[in-house]
Amino acid sequence: MRGPLGAEIRDLGFLQLKNIAQPRRAYALEVAASRALAPSLPTPGLLPSIAVLPLENMGGDPADDYFSDGIVDDIITSLAGLHELFVISRGSTLPFRGRPRDPREVGRALGVRYALTGSLRRSSRALRIAVQLCDAQSSAILWGDRMEVSPGELFEAQDRIVQQVVRGIAPNVRAAELHRAMRKRPESFTAYDHTLYALHAMESLDRDTFRKARACLDQAMAEDPGFAMPVAWAARWHSLHVGQGWSSDAQADALQGSALAERAIGLDGQNALALATYGHARSFLFHDCDTALGCFDRALAAAPSSALAWTLSSATLSYLGRGEQAVRHAERGMQLSPLDRVRYFQHMFLGIAHYANGSYEEAVRWARLSASENPSYTSTLRVLIVSLAALGRLEEAREAAARLLRLEPGFRIGEYLLTRIPYLEPTLRARCAEHLRKAGLPE
Repeated sequence: MRGPLGAEIRDLGFLQLKNIAQPRRAYALEVAASRALAPSLPTPGLLPSIAVLPLENMGGDPADDYFSDGIVDDIITSLAGLHELFVISRGSTLPFRGRPRDPREVGRALGVRYALTGSLRRSSRALRIAVQLCDAQSSAILWGDRMEVSPGELFEAQDRIVQQVVRGIAPNVRAAELHRAMRKRPESFTAYDHTLYALHAMESLDRDTFRKARACLDQAMAEDPGFAMPVAWAARWHSLHVGQGWSSDAQADALQGSALAERAIGLDGQNALALATYGHARSFLFHDCDTALGCFDRALAAAPSSALAWTLSSATLSYLGRGEQAVRHAERGMQLSPLDRVRYFQHMFLGIAHYANGSYEEAVRWARLSASENPSYTSTLRVLIVSLAALGRLEEAREAAARLLRLEPGFRIGEYLLTRIPYLEPTLRARCAEHLRKAGLPE
């Protein structure tokens, strides 16, 4: 029961959207019967799997960390666009920044066969980049490359690294497919630099540092209005801003983020971040699962290794009562980002999927884990409440309900069912209402 823009939209108790229509039940059943979102999920073990680690900043200035991390993000994005690879998300490789690079440790922690490591030295005139591809089982170096380029040649250097990686571990990828997966490049290097700094600031759990990212994204969008990357990340910024509980107007932030995601899609129809963000906004805020499923289809076609798209798509599938498929999508999202900084939302979505699937013990397990990681996230508490009630563990359900009411004293079942409940499948919707009542929540 995530909010409008991605996995981190906080509690819809803040979002008094009175114009949301009642769910279209006949439509929901038709969608559930006819659509098959990403029906084929190849087993990760059957695909070459790789983690791209943060480049070691050799310049000695910690202020350049953002730049080296951003280069890695671009490489990951291009590799994630290939169906022939299983690519770990950037969020799960960042914990390896500044640590000894033992490829075997990386392989064990992230479940991959290959690891790309390297270093960056930045000056005002040139970038010196060194990379090497390692076998994460044996630590053997498969190939290495060193290059010195001007800042204006950075994008060609990134493409060269991607091409070498693909030739080394997935040589069957066609040139046309690889070209399609390459990130669209900006017209302005300054806009690109502002965007990379914003991504670095968004990783911080410090409120003031996080807020600086928005100013950088605004500068990037002003510098290069046709560059989709900062627009998509600005949409994500609003999602995280609300999700952390820092927004003073969650409804406005949610709707602005949705509009930014839609704008980013207009600039780049292959931007998986924007597509996944907008898809979740449509299903959760507006109960428009048809549009949402189309967005997730496109996101996963553009980036089969997008952990965010897999995770968010599981929510829409849950809302439609397709619990078994929702569980598979949520689990794939966790496989692609096993060390994600905001694991609580992954665990919460997996709890929702198990609840929709009728596997209530598993739903309780994942909801409790999510709640332990973020105790103030009321969406998780609602999953925990209904799952405990479904098992007949009413004392525990009432304890969780009391915690919910302490955080959200205005919660009422009637208002929740009228404007906020995301479930469209009639049986699942009625079951959720029954379980909320069993837990003793006020009408």
